[in-house]
Amino acid sequence: MVIALAACEDVSFPGNTTVSGSDLIVLGLSSSAPAVAATTFWVSNAATVVHTLRHADAQNTLYLQISFPAGCLESLNGQPLGPSDSVQVTIEPLSNGYGFTLSPSGLVFASGSAPTALLSYGRYADASVASGDPSYPTLSDYLDALEIWQEVGFDTWSIAPGSGPASTDEERATADTPGRYRLAARR
Repeated sequence: MVIALAACEDVSFPGNTTVSGSDLIVLGLSSSAPAVAATTFWVSNAATVVHTLRHADAQNTLYLQISFPAGCLESLNGQPLGPSDSVQVTIEPLSNGYGFTLSPSGLVFASGSAPTALLSYGRYADASVASGDPSYPTLSDYLDALEIWQEVGFDTWSIAPGSGPASTDEERATADTPGRYRLAARR
């Protein structure tokens, strides 16, 4: 009985904190933010593929840039992929905040060659989602605490590998598995 209970607990490794989705404050999109469309495209093992999602505004404001290095595709649904193989990938932006879903779910990336995601939020961020949270006395404190989080289990989230500022109003992280990613700060 004790073994079964231990197996059901969340696994936590030193330095790798997992939290419930309710423990995250996801950076919101302002009500004036133009839509960002989902996209499907081919990723090839033979070449680096960089794809962007942009707001439908006059400036084509960047929302997400994702870069797949050459040789990053290891397998799809258990079938190994070779150096000249390609896979169709879909990126769906989070509709009311900053984040995305990367699919197909059966895709495995080669160790050390996973894609890198950059979320850009300078123009349309709504940091008021953190207003009143005692952890963040100012909206600047909240913005400084942002990380890219990835879902590692049902509504269980962990900071994505390499998450950190890329520049002012941009966060970068490795998207080492398909699934859901959010730009958020911990409550």
